[in-house]
Amino acid sequence: MKLGDWLDERTGYRAITRKLVEATVPGGARFAYAWGAALGIVLLLEAVTGVLLMTVYSPSATTAWASVAYLQQKVPAGWIVRGLHQFGAQAAIVLAVIHVGYAIVRGAYRKPRELTYWLALAMVGLVVVSALTGNPLRWDQRGFWGLRVETGIIGTVPVVGGVLQQLLLGGGTPGHMTLSRLYTLHTAVLPFLLGAIAAKHLWLSRKHGPALATPADAVKSDRYFPTQAARDVIVAVAVLGVIGALTYLRHGAPLDAPADPTSDYPARPEWYFLALYEMRKPFPGKLELIATVVIPGLVAGYLFVLPLLDKRADRGVMKRLPLLVPVGLFGAALGVLTFASMRTDAADQEFAKAVAKAEAQGSKALALAQGGVPPEGPLAMLRNHPETRRVALFEQHCASCHRMGELGPPKGKDTAPDLTGFGTKAWAKRVMEEPDHELMFGKTAFKGEMPSMTKPPADPEAAKAFTAMNAPDLEAIADFLAAQAQGKKGEGMPGEKLVSQRCTSCHRLDGKTDDEDSLAPELRGWASVPWILAQIDDPGSGATYPKGAMDPKLEGHMPAFKEKLSEKDRRLLAAFVQEQAGK
Repeated sequence: MKLGDWLDERTGYRAITRKLVEATVPGGARFAYAWGAALGIVLLLEAVTGVLLMTVYSPSATTAWASVAYLQQKVPAGWIVRGLHQFGAQAAIVLAVIHVGYAIVRGAYRKPRELTYWLALAMVGLVVVSALTGNPLRWDQRGFWGLRVETGIIGTVPVVGGVLQQLLLGGGTPGHMTLSRLYTLHTAVLPFLLGAIAAKHLWLSRKHGPALATPADAVKSDRYFPTQAARDVIVAVAVLGVIGALTYLRHGAPLDAPADPTSDYPARPEWYFLALYEMRKPFPGKLELIATVVIPGLVAGYLFVLPLLDKRADRGVMKRLPLLVPVGLFGAALGVLTFASMRTDAADQEFAKAVAKAEAQGSKALALAQGGVPPEGPLAMLRNHPETRRVALFEQHCASCHRMGELGPPKGKDTAPDLTGFGTKAWAKRVMEEPDHELMFGKTAFKGEMPSMTKPPADPEAAKAFTAMNAPDLEAIADFLAAQAQGKKGEGMPGEKLVSQRCTSCHRLDGKTDDEDSLAPELRGWASVPWILAQIDDPGSGATYPKGAMDPKLEGHMPAFKEKLSEKDRRLLAAFVQEQAGK
């Protein structure tokens, strides 16, 4: 007995193959029918790449990001697998919507295809939910904060919203339990449901055949092989080509910095939820329910009952136009709202800065991960590394008052001197020329304490006795101060003599001053790392400013951090301020 005969006797594969080869397409082969086949191929791609990802992924808040970074950077072709899975998921959403949209336009939801259509709607929902549960699994900033936004929307649903939110998150905020539940849903529950529904949808589609546009189409028929099969292959290859191109161009799927619940990440949902996100804006407070529940519920309800409303025999588009117009308006509104949300963000400079900051943080995290992620997790890795910890220290303890480059409070909210360029000759000159400028001491309790060296005072009588400092002396003092910031003693510099002659009437130089009641700081070592460290430790210690600088009457003065931060953190922060401010 031949092998083929042996297999056929036990499996009946020849009858199955013959049935597939001899299958016909009533009404003739069409490229429009290929979208469903392309969706099936993409879902198969998702299954294969998903299984491969499961061999590396570790679902916990301390290991999830690290395992994805390892896959992206260390596993051969890991970035390709991850990119195909990510962009394949987005392609599945697009293809599912196209598939259902074509069924609506063609009238393929009418008797006896109602169940076929409803299963297609369920497939769209499950594909979207699969993407929703998959994005946070990488446990980066984008996935984490996107989940916060998306589950926040779910939480607005009356009665069941809070319960669903708790079931997904496993608590008040996302954590270990969240990943366990999302991972189970994403890799077991949803694939089983999606596979079962897709199989039943395919079986019913084969049973009833395509919906014919006109009675004349009933007399026309093509073999599935090769006419329709060729079209299916062409569309599927084109879709896979786009997915592959996006994977190559983006070097896989993006990965932001590790999820940090305490950060100010610019949270946005994924693009397929942007319309819902944008629609919430006109409905503040309790009215938000209209955008998150009422309107989406009405749209979903209309799509569901469409087969029950459209029972006329003629499937022509023009004769069904009154029923199709609402569907067209739904689609147009979806596109307009999505575009509006993207356009709003593109025009928002503060949002752009926040995104750039997040991207820089992500690049830094990936660079650090090349050397391995500690057992404490990627967030600890990022927070404890000197290059990233010092930025976090400044943001947490200094940036609420001071600005330094891109770091600082919102525009106009700073209440302390701008440290950009602190310790440079230019900064020293400016404070001598404009001490009460809003970027210097104009917004502090020390406004008015220091007179300008080049501009007469506002008081007419005092202005008569004022003599401006000449340019050479100003330059010399600024040179001396800049040398102090660089850690040089500056002995013998022309500026040192000028400081001792013209500045010690208020300031201290080596602890000496003509006015012990003055609040002016010590100029020896000014803006150097030891000076900044002493200022961070205790601004009123006398090493920088005198004790009077901490007088409670001087509301808004700088607090002491010696008891609030470890010595290591204080030294790290001082070095960072001196290094960055001088750039």
